[in-house]
Amino acid sequence: MNDDLADGNGGSASPRPSYTEPSIDVPPLSQDNLFDALSSRRSRYVLVALREADGPLDTRELVDTVAAWETGKPIDLVSEEHCKRVFTSLRHSQLPKLSMMGLVEYDEDDGVVAPGPYVEQADAYLDIAVSRDDNVEV
Repeated sequence: MNDDLADGNGGSASPRPSYTEPSIDVPPLSQDNLFDALSSRRSRYVLVALREADGPLDTRELVDTVAAWETGKPIDLVSEEHCKRVFTSLRHSQLPKLSMMGLVEYDEDDGVVAPGPYVEQADAYLDIAVSRDDNVEV
């Protein structure tokens, strides 16, 4: 019997994945997967925002950053409708895909996105892709 349960502590929740150690569930990142991930401008913006933040970001902050970069406007001039589209796209497409590839760690319940175990593999390619985008400076 679990000692925590016997002590009345109810047991501990399963540990959260570390933002610095690769999960055994994440396959090695292939060059094809990396190019697939970087083919989406929103995915590139997510990776750049995480690199600039140098740590985890709240999903809302990430949405605001991506929406502002997409439109080339300050966030207060970006429509709420556009921000909702960005949120939906990130939540249902980009973030799960980037998480599956190990480029980000995405905690949907807490609304937090952090660099994944393979994010550094994307740096050189990301620099090239973003250098051709007028809305983001590397």
